[in-house]
Order: sequence, then structure tokens, then C-alpha cells
Amino acid sequence: MAGARAQTTCASPNQPTCTFTAIDVATNQPVNAFCVGQSVRFEQCPGRNIPPSLLFYGVLPGSGTTFFPSCIPPNPFTYQYTPTRAEVGEVTVSELANAVGVGSAPSTYYVRTFRVYDNAPPAFTVVPCPSNSALVTVTDAVYDSYTVRVGSGLAQPIARNQPTVVSVPAGATAVTVMGQYSGTGVCTGEATQTIAPLLPPQVPVLSRLSLQGPLPGGTATLTLGQLPAGYRYTLQRADGSAPGGFRDVAPVPANSTSFTLTNAGAGCYRLRRSDPCEVAVAFSPLLCTLSLTGTSTQNRNQLLLSDAGTARAYSVTRNNAPLGAFTVVVGGLEDPNVECGTTYTYRVTATQPGGGTSVSNEVSITTQSTLPPAQPQLLASFNLRNVVELTPLLANGPVLAPGSSLRYRRTAAGQLPTNFRTASSSGVQRDSTAFAELLAQTPCYSVRLLDVCGNASPESLAACPALLTATAADPTGTTTSLTWTAFSGPSATAPAVYTIQRLLPDGTVLSSVPVTGNSFTDLTPPTERQVLRYRLQISGAGLPPGTFSYSNVAIVVRQPAVTLPTAFTPNGDGLNDVLEVKGRYLQNYTFLVVDRNGQVVFRSTQRAETWDGTIKGRAPVPGTYAWRFQQQNEDGNPFTATGSVSILK
Repeated sequence: MAGARAQTTCASPNQPTCTFTAIDVATNQPVNAFCVGQSVRFEQCPGRNIPPSLLFYGVLPGSGTTFFPSCIPPNPFTYQYTPTRAEVGEVTVSELANAVGVGSAPSTYYVRTFRVYDNAPPAFTVVPCPSNSALVTVTDAVYDSYTVRVGSGLAQPIARNQPTVVSVPAGATAVTVMGQYSGTGVCTGEATQTIAPLLPPQVPVLSRLSLQGPLPGGTATLTLGQLPAGYRYTLQRADGSAPGGFRDVAPVPANSTSFTLTNAGAGCYRLRRSDPCEVAVAFSPLLCTLSLTGTSTQNRNQLLLSDAGTARAYSVTRNNAPLGAFTVVVGGLEDPNVECGTTYTYRVTATQPGGGTSVSNEVSITTQSTLPPAQPQLLASFNLRNVVELTPLLANGPVLAPGSSLRYRRTAAGQLPTNFRTASSSGVQRDSTAFAELLAQTPCYSVRLLDVCGNASPESLAACPALLTATAADPTGTTTSLTWTAFSGPSATAPAVYTIQRLLPDGTVLSSVPVTGNSFTDLTPPTERQVLRYRLQISGAGLPPGTFSYSNVAIVVRQPAVTLPTAFTPNGDGLNDVLEVKGRYLQNYTFLVVDRNGQVVFRSTQRAETWDGTIKGRAPVPGTYAWRFQQQNEDGNPFTATGSVSILK
């Protein structure tokens, strides 16, 4: 050992071919490499007969490293070495055979270099696929080779970083990957992962494609469905130059219900569903973009469509309301019902062959024209206060476009038309002329529309409200004669249809009678009404269905009458025993009887109340009594009557 100490290493020179061997403790087999966590022991080679008590062993990291300068390995021959992960790589095992006494063999210090291998579980991924398959990818970089086993099946080789499709037998739920080192079978690593469950595949749905701006470059919003997790979804656009005729645009997350595509291009889109194994691919039906531009000329707004597909049907909204009437023209659609100077906002929706809908971007168009607006119509009618009300009926709806105006004119009988009013809205206009003057004038009205571009429409046909007069046909007013002037409406050829209405004071209709011509005799007016009120309801004459014109309210005031006897005989014989008020159109009255001293001896307010001649319960006193009758008539005027009555025995 003295010579050994003079060197920088403890190793004895001229080591024999076999000095000592490493024995795997678990298998009791000799090994030439070590594995992390697997214990080994050391034995001298056959032919060496060193007493075990003189043998010492030790292990140091690196190649050829010894326990210099002591040169004494620390462990007796019974030593078992268990490598750790920190020792992966080369290690040097030292054996000291220590000589004792004179005449014994000299001490020897033998060394051997071994490699420690790691047995860490190999890293890999497993992704479920349809059709009883899975995709396994070994990402581990430790081992030299790998095998994969599904469930309890046979292992098969698998390459590192190469996704491999494996079959998954019924009942198998896990995948095991084993890593191995070349040239040694003492160390392997194994890892097992569960195969996650996979939802059934569905055909992806692309139900709606809405543009937020014109193409190219606008943003598109897609409405999606049936995108369960576990699959890959890709938005594709048709492109004849791309492999398969479609080019990938963007990945779409699973479970998405909408997707926003910025800087969209015109074309037809679809969703591609694939799986990691590419064993089951499906596509949504195509949905094509619908880009919209617009222009206006001569009071017609044209919507120009850049339709990447072939639509089955189109629908249009104008100012967020459905546009029912439009014309299909080459390259798009046309809206003829517009007013010059008015701005309209349009959006077109197309139903495509696959059942999806494509919605265009919004386009705002300001109508331009030198054409006159459509001829308006005018409805002239009276309200219950006998005031003429004028309602314009415009071709493009009830709202007058901002900046436009309505110019009204009035014509009295035998006179030239005069300007009546200019209005900036389509609201009802009223003529404040006194009714008596209107009755003498038999007025008619017309209107002209001036749009914001300065174009004037043709003047409407004259609108003449019917003027109704009513008179009593006999002195007591039991029949009434009604006459009226002809009504003129929007149509010069369509006949007017007249109906006489009997009214209550508040305008409620009591009853109606269809009439013709321009006169009618009412043979059955209400018997209980002192004031008879009549009005004409007029339809036809070009008025829209459900629209009516009304004449003025004509009134007949019937004179009330009170009838009392000059005497009565309250003697109980059943003849003329009571004094009762009789007459016509009597209501809400006060009837008083007074004696010669001016004392009220009887009062009544309704016909059912009669006087039997008694005064404060005492028997009738023969004599003459004065009476007074007064009431407020239905027309507001007072009615008074006086007289006397005698009580006879």
C-alpha cells in the first residue's frame, strides 16, 4: 500500500481481467449496469480466495474515482449499494483486499466503472379518439426505445415524438408505456395513464353568419352548435387553389356557440370536425357571405348584393322593421317605396341551401331623386264638436320624412282654392272656421307633399266632408227629416257608403240605419229623447278598409209639453181621484202645488208621484190651488208652465 500512497490514485496496477462482479440483489444475477433504486452487492471473481472479512467496498461518482488518499473503501464485504437518481451516470466501485501479517498476499485495490440508469416513468400523452382508438405520443427523452400496451394487450414498439394511433379493445381503459435502454436489460421505466371518456361525435352546425361591416376586411360573427369537447374544430373557407379545395382560417374552441372572425374575406365557410387520430372527419354545410352596398336614383334605393353563394330566399329589414315590398333586380334588390332626402338603413338576410342564414352588413342610403313624390290622399271628417279634421294618407306610411312638408288648400263653394295651412308633420289638421260658416261654404280640401329635395307631388283629389242637416218633420217632432251634401273621398269613382247614426249626448251610438242618396226621414226617432242627435258614418269612396269619415252632428230640439186637468175629485170613487203630471219629453222637473196662502201643499219630481188632495195627512179641502212646473231642457234651456186646479167634492 506504500506504493499506492505515492500515487494520485488508489488503484492497483495490472488489474486482472476479472476482479469482482456486481450481483442484482433481487434476481441474484450478475449485472454490468445499475438502475436507480435497485440494490446490488459485490463478489470477488472465481479463483480469488480472499477471506470476506478482508474485503471492503465503496462507490463514488465518476469514472476511475477512488478513495484517495486513504484508499480505504468504507464498507465491509456485506455492503449493498442502491443507486439514487442523483447518481445517474458513471460511478466507480472500489474493492480493497487488505493484507494482514507477514507472509500473506499483498493488499490490492481494484476498481470497476459502471453506469447508473434512471428508471423514471416515461412521459407521454394519450388522447381518446372515435372508433375505439386513441392517439399516444411519447414525449420522453430518457430511454433509447419504448413500447406501448393498451389494457392487458400485447406491447408494441412506439417511436419517440411520433403520434401513434392504437386500437382500444372493449373494456380497456388505460395505456402503459415502457422505456428501455439499449444494451442492458436491467433498467426499464413504466407509466400508465387512463384513457379519458370521449363524447359521441356530432356533425358541427354553422347556422348563421352575420357581417358587421362590408367585405373584405369587415368582422363576421358566426353562430355555432354541436361542438362537444374532445375534438378539433377548424373554420375553413373555400379556396380552389388549396389542397382539398378549402383553406384553414382559424381554430374554433370546443363548446363554442359563437365565433368572431376579424378581417373576414368574401367566400363560403364551413366547420371541419376532426379528432387527434383523424379517423372520423365531418363538415358543417356551407354558409356563404352576403356583402351589401347601396345606391339611390330617382326615388328608388338599390341594394347591391355580393353573394358568395346561391340563396334560396331573401328577406330585408329597413330601419329594423321587415320590408314587405321590394323588387328583385339584377345584382340585388330595389326598394321603390322611399322618400327623397330620407336616410334608410337596410340589412338583407339570405336563407342558403344548407339551411343556414347569412346576414349582410348594414347599409344606410339617403334617397336621391328629381321625381315628384307619390300623390297623397286626404280624409276630411268632423269630430263630435263639429270641427273639421284633415288626415293625410301618405303612400310611404303615416310618418312624414324630416324636412318634408304638407301644403293644404281649401275651396269654398263657387270660389277659387286658397292656401289653408303648411304642416311639417302628418298629424291631424283642424279647421277652426265656425260651423255655421262651414255650412254655408260647403268646403273641400286638398293636400300636396313637398319632399326635402324640393320635389312636389301631384295635388290630392278634393276631400269634401258631408254636411248634415236635420229638421222636425212635424210640429211635435215625432219624425225627422235629414239631408246631406255628398262626401268626396280619395277615389273619384268608388261609391260612398252612408250610415245614419243616432247618438247620445256623449257621442255613444244608440242605433244605426244604412241609407242611400242624400236624404232620409227618420220615422222612429227615440221617443224619450227631447234632443235628437244624428251623424253620418261614411266608408268606401277610396277610404282604406276600416277607415271612416263622419259628418257633423245635426240636432233636432223637440219642444216639451205639460198637461194637467183643471179639477179632480179625490172622493175614492176611482174616477179622477188624483192629480198627475202628463206631457212629453218631461225629465228632471220640479212640480209644485200651493194653496191660497202660498204654502206648498205638494211637490213631485217624477211622473209616478201623484197628489190625492191630502195636506199633511188631512182630508182634501175643496178649493182652487195654483201649480208651477219647471225643468232644465236637454238643450240647456229652461221650460216653465203654470196653472190652477180645483178640488171638487
